[in-house]
Amino acid sequence: MTTDHLRCNPNFYNAPRYDCVMFRVDENHSAFARLIFVFECSIANDTYPLALVHLYDAPIGQRRRKDKDLKLWRLRARKRADSAFISVQSIIRGVAVAADRTTPGDFFVIDTIDTDLFLRMQGMWSTVT
Repeated sequence: MTTDHLRCNPNFYNAPRYDCVMFRVDENHSAFARLIFVFECSIANDTYPLALVHLYDAPIGQRRRKDKDLKLWRLRARKRADSAFISVQSIIRGVAVAADRTTPGDFFVIDTIDTDLFLRMQGMWSTVT
């Protein structure tokens, strides 16, 4: 077992750092997002760990979801106004993404970081090209 340290800090060693995550939407679906703010909400005697996230699940349109040259999976960010709250407990793992410099708002999932992410990506989009 290893620990996945996720950063969400406007001043991490004098630079902003907001990590991306893969989180569980329901039993059969996962999605991607960038952490904006992580906090706890207390209601009565219960405490709920929550995260405000910038979702990376906007439709790609006519472009291929998997880049034919890089062989990396493409994500597209929603508008910042469409940010959402998720339970911190729904976060599966951190994910390395790189911006597509040719298309603002598009990102590539770097699924070659480790075997776990590679296999998750294969299962997640096994029928998508």
